[in-house]
Amino acid sequence: MKLVLSALVLAAAAATARADTGSAGDDQVVVVNAASKMQERGQVERLRRVLDSRHMLVRLDEHLEAALDGRDVQLADVEQIQDAYMQLDYKAACKLIDADEARVLEASVAGDPIPALAELSQWRGLIAYAEEQPDEAVRWFRAAYHLNPAWTIEKKLASPSVRALVKKAKREATETGTLRVDVEPAEARVSVDGQEGQDPGRYEMPVGYHLVRITAKDHAPYTELVEVTPKKTEKIAVTLDTESKQYRAARLVDETTAAPPGQARLKGVRALSRLTGVKRYLVIEDGTDDHVTLRVYDVGSKKVSLSFDVQGSESSSAIARLVLAALEPDNMVDAGSVALRGKGGGPEKWYDHWYVWAAVGAVTLGAVGGYELMSRKPTTVTGF
Repeated sequence: MKLVLSALVLAAAAATARADTGSAGDDQVVVVNAASKMQERGQVERLRRVLDSRHMLVRLDEHLEAALDGRDVQLADVEQIQDAYMQLDYKAACKLIDADEARVLEASVAGDPIPALAELSQWRGLIAYAEEQPDEAVRWFRAAYHLNPAWTIEKKLASPSVRALVKKAKREATETGTLRVDVEPAEARVSVDGQEGQDPGRYEMPVGYHLVRITAKDHAPYTELVEVTPKKTEKIAVTLDTESKQYRAARLVDETTAAPPGQARLKGVRALSRLTGVKRYLVIEDGTDDHVTLRVYDVGSKKVSLSFDVQGSESSSAIARLVLAALEPDNMVDAGSVALRGKGGGPEKWYDHWYVWAAVGAVTLGAVGGYELMSRKPTTVTGF
């Protein structure tokens, strides 16, 4: 392992001249964000700026780039929402929330909208409480739990009264309502709050806000946040549009980022390559506020680089050198040799480590069951 890492460092040093002159040649990549953590946004933007300034970034259609690097399902205005809330300007906060919610729902084909929508539900609940609407606050806090059973309210925002409402929201509503979904084409599938898809029809479920997603092969998906009310039927009637190139690209991005590192992800990258014509992809596989973990996927050679970290404190030259080093053939390995390392140091099945499945008691589509959430968990990945 030390010898391989030393080789990567030496190759990085050898790439210094090319990086500093900005001569890209064939060393251009497309950035794909497979980490899907909202707090990584700053690191992603800095990485893109560095690569772009050194002519190492392939420029694509703006909407496709947003889908690839995760911008479409990220919250754009969370700081502004918080500022408006703290200044008691609830009207302005709600306007920002509405805009973010509409954008995230429309772009949900390109990634997982649940983290963003759960946070927006939190802010709606806080605003409802501030406006002396405790029952509405409970409904929105409960919506956050429906979307993300692991959700917890920020401590600095939670007074004792708010914490009491959040605790109440953890208990599912006893009243139920009906959701009716009529869809064309008939073979479409309907999922609620991230559950497994069901056939279109009528479903009895707890009252409150629920995320409804409708999908069908070769069609653009439809996503809506609906409110189910007691003793009333909420109706959704929709005809799905035929899948456009933009939607197909977004779907391929989602499939690629959902796949585990290595061979499975390279397969998704290969599909993206057929769409874009680009052979090399720089995939963000993990990260935090102060660093990102990267890996290069080369469709032409059917190989991947060793994973490497870029710290937020790195200079632009250092970032460029590391990326160029990862592109060197000597630092590429067969995609099938990438394995996840478990707690005991040995290989681990990717699905045992890549997703955390959480469940809470709830009424599913027409039956008693559990809400399931698929969320990312940091992993340690080795290239051999």
